[in-house]
Amino acid sequence: MIIKKTDDKTKRLALLADLKKSALLDARQKEWLDEELTRVRRGIEGERDASFYIDSYLKDSQNNAVIHDLRLEVDGDVAQIDHLFFNRLLHFVLIETKCFGGNLAINDHGEFSVTYANGRTYGIPSPIEQSKRHERISSKLVDTLGITGRLG
Repeated sequence: MIIKKTDDKTKRLALLADLKKSALLDARQKEWLDEELTRVRRGIEGERDASFYIDSYLKDSQNNAVIHDLRLEVDGDVAQIDHLFFNRLLHFVLIETKCFGGNLAINDHGEFSVTYANGRTYGIPSPIEQSKRHERISSKLVDTLGITGRLG
């Protein structure tokens, strides 16, 4: 069962595209905006693809439910969860979607980076740490609301 579908992000893309046309931006800012548009488009595409596959398995399920693009705010902490599904026993699964057109690397310190075909390497926030934060905030909400699983 799908409770909430993926949000439409076309307005965000249009805003970035309009901003790119501004005469007030210098060359460095336009280059950054080009890269940001590429990252946003790739991210939207990855989330859309992930939603499609998750939905294809769970849309007709009587025992599982899916929420896409869930934003939680608990005591000032915010979690933007890409995909959340849960079953009748209230077992929760959080999925963080990432989509890169390069080679992903994780060093010995657990730091993530992506190297693209043009040779540029970018450090990226750890999706593992992001998921841990989402788990902490989600758990806090579940505790606050007094939600317990069917088996206690």
